[in-house]
Amino acid sequence: MEIAFITDNLNTAKKCRNADILYFGDEFCQNRIPDTKTVQTAYELATARKIKFTFVLPYITNEKIKAVDRVLEYLNGLETKIEVVFNDWGTFLMIAAYKNLSPVLGRLLAKQRKDPVAEDIILNKQNKMKIITGTRKKLMVETKKVPLSLKTYFQKSFLDIAHVTDFMISNNINRFELDLLPWGSKLNINKKIKQSVYYPFVNISTTRYCGAINLSYANKCNFICRNRTLEIGKDKLKYTYIIKGNAIFYKASPEMLSKALSNKNTDRIVINDLPALQHLKDKKIRLNKV
Repeated sequence: MEIAFITDNLNTAKKCRNADILYFGDEFCQNRIPDTKTVQTAYELATARKIKFTFVLPYITNEKIKAVDRVLEYLNGLETKIEVVFNDWGTFLMIAAYKNLSPVLGRLLAKQRKDPVAEDIILNKQNKMKIITGTRKKLMVETKKVPLSLKTYFQKSFLDIAHVTDFMISNNINRFELDLLPWGSKLNINKKIKQSVYYPFVNISTTRYCGAINLSYANKCNFICRNRTLEIGKDKLKYTYIIKGNAIFYKASPEMLSKALSNKNTDRIVINDLPALQHLKDKKIRLNKV
């Protein structure tokens, strides 16, 4: 089982001592795409530590195409074949133009159904509902049980469709990345395609609209998301919503990770939290497949 650590910050990357792969870049915001010089420094850091290097890209607009292409051109010129995670299909076409780059389908394109609020409904654990009528009478209403097929639906992804996996194989997309779900995943994917899972922060949603810019009352990005997050529902919801920049997350449990490792295609964990990386090593959590 490979352990990867993801960051777009060089100082954080320097603190990463326990990973097999350095994922460098950002999945959600094109303003945080590192320039060629920064990517070169990160690559040299990974090489010096004798670990693999993977470049990570968000969905991008025309504004960033030239800048991204300069980075891809640099990576393509390296002696080692480099993985590049893409999160939109236009970016995939850019990567495919270079022979020495290996495209990886990012978790934003996996199209999982991830909002944890749905957990109790999907698993038929919802409580009775108390309704107070106009006459002030209290009624207890039994919630309707949902069919098992709904759980299966939420466990699936479009990656499960045969012609999608055929397309991936024919275009040398040999890896895809997933989030951890409270109700688990149930994908039947060709063994030729490997799977990575992210831990502990699961992305629920992302948007090109960034509330963090409004928090700073600025007309342009000043990267406030690098050191500020907003938590919603803490101590009230089972899964606290964590807003960072233009993306929303919740924190997965170690139990979710253990279940995901039973999938035969899973051979990599991408850690997106530095303390969690250290915890995995210190506690010596069993990372081999069950």
